[in-house]
Amino acid sequence: MKEYLLRMLAAFLLLSVSTVYAEDVLEIGIWPYVSTQTLIAEYHPVQVYLEKRLHRPVLFVTAIDQKTFMQRTQRGEYRFVFTAPHFARYAQLDAGYVPMLRPKRNSFAVFVVDKDSPLHSISDLRGKTVTLTDKITMIAMLGLQALHDNGLEPGKNITVRYAVSHNSAVLDVLRGNSDAAVTGAIIFDQLPQSMKSDLKILKVTGETSPMIYLASPRVPAEEVAKMKQIMLDFVDRTPEGKEFIRNLGYEGLREPTKAEMQSLDPLVANLKKQLRQAQ
Repeated sequence: MKEYLLRMLAAFLLLSVSTVYAEDVLEIGIWPYVSTQTLIAEYHPVQVYLEKRLHRPVLFVTAIDQKTFMQRTQRGEYRFVFTAPHFARYAQLDAGYVPMLRPKRNSFAVFVVDKDSPLHSISDLRGKTVTLTDKITMIAMLGLQALHDNGLEPGKNITVRYAVSHNSAVLDVLRGNSDAAVTGAIIFDQLPQSMKSDLKILKVTGETSPMIYLASPRVPAEEVAKMKQIMLDFVDRTPEGKEFIRNLGYEGLREPTKAEMQSLDPLVANLKKQLRQAQ
């Protein structure tokens, strides 16, 4: 009964900003790249395993949007955080977070259109409408760069809409609100077959890690090492963990290299530019 109530509490408070939790509850921030309901379902097996290994309640928390989540990360509100690659590098450089793990598989920015669309290339989007996620997201940055590389400039010869999540961006196409949407390759793979069957891929561009797991600088090194090993044990040694990795299309977890983190610096610079312009 206690475990059931805790699950209900987790679902109810996932978006909470200032709720005070029991002292022994471990909060882990998770980047809101899809709907809250989807996040709860995807990471429930991780929550159960961590509670078993750590002998304490674990609560995954997120935010109402990408910017709010990133700001909370920069303020050091999360002891551990699972976040977007450029958000991770930003947190490492400016807030002292320590990179732990990343998926083995890279992701890409994917332009998708209706299966019956006559469009065949990004340049065919001239005069059309495309939906992206928030412009501070990595996939949106890669999508905008691809549009620019093909001579397309938002507000001039193409209309750009912004959605709250990757799923919402894709739904814009399915509902006829946009001619194309940009999402992540791994996220596209996770879409229900009923959605994918009504879409076709227009273009695949860019390359990035889909996510990076980090620890707050206030977490002792031994606790970081323990969490890292627990996550590796989960995905490598348990049926639930292997299914979790298979469902997300990550192909396992490994440590990010120093060079991989440094390669994100241009995107961090772009991120900071976007944040300044939004002020």
